[in-house]
Amino acid sequence: MKGFSQFFIPLLLPLLLNSHIALATNVETTNQEIIKNQHGKLVWADLYTGDVEASLKFYQKTFGWTVKAFAKEQAKYHLLYDNGQAIAGVLARNSKRNKTDNALWVGSIDTDNVSSRSELAAKNKATIILAPHDFKLYGKRSVLADPQGGVIALLELDLTNKNHQKISSKWDWAQLFSTDTKQAALFYQDTFAYTLEPINSKKDSFFLIQAEMVQASIVKLPDLFEQRDRWVNFIEVENIDTTLSKASDNGATIIYQPESIGLAIIADPNGALLGLTQQESE
Repeated sequence: MKGFSQFFIPLLLPLLLNSHIALATNVETTNQEIIKNQHGKLVWADLYTGDVEASLKFYQKTFGWTVKAFAKEQAKYHLLYDNGQAIAGVLARNSKRNKTDNALWVGSIDTDNVSSRSELAAKNKATIILAPHDFKLYGKRSVLADPQGGVIALLELDLTNKNHQKISSKWDWAQLFSTDTKQAALFYQDTFAYTLEPINSKKDSFFLIQAEMVQASIVKLPDLFEQRDRWVNFIEVENIDTTLSKASDNGATIIYQPESIGLAIIADPNGALLGLTQQESE
């Protein structure tokens, strides 16, 4: 997979490890009732893939997810379900549009108003990939690329809607690897009303906070990587070792797996990056 070779992997370790430890600390000390306010949180994701059937088989075999297809204008939108709860969508993309990957996970953050936030994003020099539109299943949606190329979607959920409440809560958090963390942080602060909190003394990595919760983080993309910003979305799994074993058997590449920490990043067989966190025992 281009851009994330074994030679460069060690450069990611301290960045991701430090940010996740700090995140865990913040979550543990936060009033859990605030979680009900999801603005700024990763709540959904769509997998754009050049090989839909292969991607569906991988996620079914690895995560035990089930699939339901929705036909639309000769194209199909596939919904993935985890234990009966909708967790993600899968749709075809032309792999020639992006020579780096055949597949890409695009995470959706919950926002108060997709239309106004998209308009503000455009004023702040983002590129609107998909204009605000009705996402029949779960509210209003848009997709954009931030000024440095990080692709992210916005989703306007109605938490009083019973259908919306059936979305899985297993999307845990998201991390942006950026070529210019300060500029990226200012964009997300100005556009989506995140509060910024520096992760380290250099103030070149940031937590994105909303609803008094750490919702995401921004860290520096090492210079030796292909210089394009990219989000990595993290999902909770019951047992990370078991999931990684299945993922490897099914053709995935383990990009990052620290010892004694319930955290990992994989690249699925089509090149889509996905972060894993281990679900806390009750």
